[in-house]
Amino acid sequence: MRESTKVKITNHIAPLMERLINRRVNIEPFDEKEIEARNPFGFRLVPVEVWKGSKFERSFVTILGQGIFEQIAKIIAEDSGAEASNQYDETFTINTWRNERIEEILKEHRASERSPNWDSEVNEILSLKNSNYTEVTVKFDLYVKRPDGREEFYGLKTVKPNLDQTERAKRDMLRLAASEDVNKKGFFVLPYNPAGEGEIYRKAKHTVPYKIFHMDEDPCVLIGENFWNQIGESNSTYRELLNLFELIGDKYVKSIRSDYFEI
Repeated sequence: MRESTKVKITNHIAPLMERLINRRVNIEPFDEKEIEARNPFGFRLVPVEVWKGSKFERSFVTILGQGIFEQIAKIIAEDSGAEASNQYDETFTINTWRNERIEEILKEHRASERSPNWDSEVNEILSLKNSNYTEVTVKFDLYVKRPDGREEFYGLKTVKPNLDQTERAKRDMLRLAASEDVNKKGFFVLPYNPAGEGEIYRKAKHTVPYKIFHMDEDPCVLIGENFWNQIGESNSTYRELLNLFELIGDKYVKSIRSDYFEI
């Protein structure tokens, strides 16, 4: 990752952190009396620092949503020499039988009548042909076009996505596959693994997306390191990004401790 790219990522994260700290310290400071009034029993059982930390965490998780990861991924893709866009729409035509079969497959997944298997589903859809076509539009959080013409479409979700989010993502991915354009590939992405990098996703004890994808085996599912290294076209991208976050965090950890927790 080039130094200029690290600067771009830092400049993207820094103002978000500055606004967060300013909000929690100055605009909406922690109110101990408010917590006592709203949770009089719990307030008396644990240290006030628990409530104070929880309030900060909720605000932090909100700003560190999937949006920030989409934008950082765009910066990293561009660093690799690719073109990239966020919130990208692609419109094309596909065979009506294929479009109908996609809906049937998703319905079977929801009803637990069919286990997910990306490769077999794509092959099944591509085996269907007729002379009728329908126009569809798919939407992806990140679009990447490589210098050699390959196009990558990424749906970035929260690390514990709900069923509707997961189903919508797969619908768009299957429609993209149904177009038979070998240069276009869709991916279902989680920016990090809540079970821990290198662990199977099921250990996160969030089984909802398994109704739609085989999270541990489908080649279209990218989690954590696999995603970031693919975006950056380098086996070191994920580790470099973690190191950069740690470097950025050095400044804000000190500020949060002194200004918010007053320690």
